[in-house]
Amino acid sequence: MEIVSGAFDFDTIIPRQGTGSLKWEKYEPDVLPLWVADMDFACPEAVSRALVERAAHPIYGYNTQSPALMESIVQWVKRRHHWEIEPEWILLSPGVINSIILSILALSQPGDGVIIQTPIYHPFFPVIRDNEREVAENPLILNNGRYEIDFDQLERTLAGRKNKLLLLCSPHNPVGRVWSRDELKTISELCQKYEVDVLSDY
Repeated sequence: MEIVSGAFDFDTIIPRQGTGSLKWEKYEPDVLPLWVADMDFACPEAVSRALVERAAHPIYGYNTQSPALMESIVQWVKRRHHWEIEPEWILLSPGVINSIILSILALSQPGDGVIIQTPIYHPFFPVIRDNEREVAENPLILNNGRYEIDFDQLERTLAGRKNKLLLLCSPHNPVGRVWSRDELKTISELCQKYEVDVLSDY
């Protein structure tokens, strides 16, 4: 299914009070919640239609990993990133945080360090600490209103024997940086040098 970008409506204001929205009902009325992950644009019509069609069936059991879904992911990655992947490499997860937790458990041991680039999305701290790993910070540098990676400090942190993982937030939340190709290449080279795995929240 090909979705035409011009078909989206980014102008209509859709009231969400009274719908159980955490974003709009958690705070006092005078607070304007400027969330990122929960935007106030309507879901694409094709997605809404597919959900309604599935909900119309009266039995909600366990589903298989649809071959058509796997193939659509494979083709999207190839088209968008020029990277050929295999369907069996793909594992579906109910959320980013769940995936991060499972990856931390699979790729490190209790007591190992997990590097994060602060300021960072707040759940990253507990997913590390609650799983008996240590937080290792690589603080970003604010340079003329633009956050940058402190690569010298990153290399020193990567060299630490206990640090086994780098949790890369890209685009970065909350500073909004989309890391450049050169920045990502440098991160990759440093992590390979010190044999540190990268978990990318992408």
